[in-house]
Amino acid sequence: MSSLNKHAKASNNQITIAGGRLLQRHHDFFSYTFFGFLASVVNIASFFLFRNLLSVPYFYANIIAFFIANLFSFFMNKHIVFTTNADDNRGFLIQLGLFFAYRLISLIPDNLTMFIGLSWLQWNSFIVKIIDQVIVGIFNYFTTRSVFKKETNYLRRKLQENLHKDSPSKLK
Repeated sequence: MSSLNKHAKASNNQITIAGGRLLQRHHDFFSYTFFGFLASVVNIASFFLFRNLLSVPYFYANIIAFFIANLFSFFMNKHIVFTTNADDNRGFLIQLGLFFAYRLISLIPDNLTMFIGLSWLQWNSFIVKIIDQVIVGIFNYFTTRSVFKKETNYLRRKLQENLHKDSPSKLK
């Protein structure tokens, strides 16, 4: 029986090590998921504040909630989520601009989901907003990652080389 316990302890130790490696390898995804969930809560709470308490039409309440949640999301992603292999060469305003450019693209399926769910299907706004946040959250993970992480692909390296080659400091 004791050899069985040794084997079980070795297996538990191996599982712990493998779990640690998995968490380390996918840290960005797990932390993005957690803070993305919090951003969705901010979005939903803001939407209901403006829609139900302040009687703002759902289209405008959705856009206001979008901007509030995305400001929250930007700061969480910049300072907590994508800190490993972060691209420090991009300035704050460039990252903010890229972040909101991608997020403005996601506002299209966001508003479309709300429109279809509320106007055509006449579903409960809470259910529609949750569905909306899941759809938009998946899209946003991939675009947000590219704003804060260093990319190692060939095209980006070539573009950066050409930009640095033609920069004003090199022209002097």
